[in-house]
Amino acid sequence: MLRPFGPLANFIVLLAGLSFSQATTSQVPGTVPRPSPSAAGVAARASLDLELDRAILVLKRGLKEHWATRDQYLTAFEKTSGTDSTGRPVRAAKRHVECEIGEHMPTHEVWDEKWDNEPPLNIAVQRMIDEFIARREGQFLDSPTSCAAPIPKKVIVSAGVAASMVKSRTDPVYPPIVGSFPIDGTVVLHATISTKGIVEALSVISGPASLQQAAMDAVRHWTYRPYLLNNAPVEVETTINVIFMRHR
Repeated sequence: MLRPFGPLANFIVLLAGLSFSQATTSQVPGTVPRPSPSAAGVAARASLDLELDRAILVLKRGLKEHWATRDQYLTAFEKTSGTDSTGRPVRAAKRHVECEIGEHMPTHEVWDEKWDNEPPLNIAVQRMIDEFIARREGQFLDSPTSCAAPIPKKVIVSAGVAASMVKSRTDPVYPPIVGSFPIDGTVVLHATISTKGIVEALSVISGPASLQQAAMDAVRHWTYRPYLLNNAPVEVETTINVIFMRHR
């Protein structure tokens, strides 16, 4: 189910640090001074409002053109300007809104399993438009958001985690040069796995020279479940151990 978006205050505090200063007017005994917004807090709010406006336009365009995947929405939003009307960067606000777009859209295209509890993409997009408009007009919701930090484009995972992500694998074939000689060994490869679970780059870290090419030829055909971070697929760097063991 689409979750409600978090409060604007969390984002402003994240971006601006201490974004309020104590009031300097006289204090009524027994009361706490009310904070007043600083220039940094006002700037953060303006940046976020601008990015919400841009996101709303992208979401409406996607509905009109019947975009079918979450990636189309994210790619279109990433291509919008990264500055405001004065040329000042609004990268933090853009990352924040981009995270929310990715987090609150269904991910049917990522996993093989059916997500029966997720709404159709067009319904999720319309809900996001309604939520963004409400936030833009100051009607904030109180639920927390996990989008306080930007999502990295690539993460490093251990060989064990990568092994648990494997969907299909091709067994390595002993090269003809080995013949009947019982050569055993482990070839360790460095791999980059795309957001779609495809092996995009391979290099040898260690292992018998006569087995290295066979290991790479096999692993190139392996497929993986995409690694999700905050419900968004990210590229992965890892090591893969290919074990050669002949029956004697």
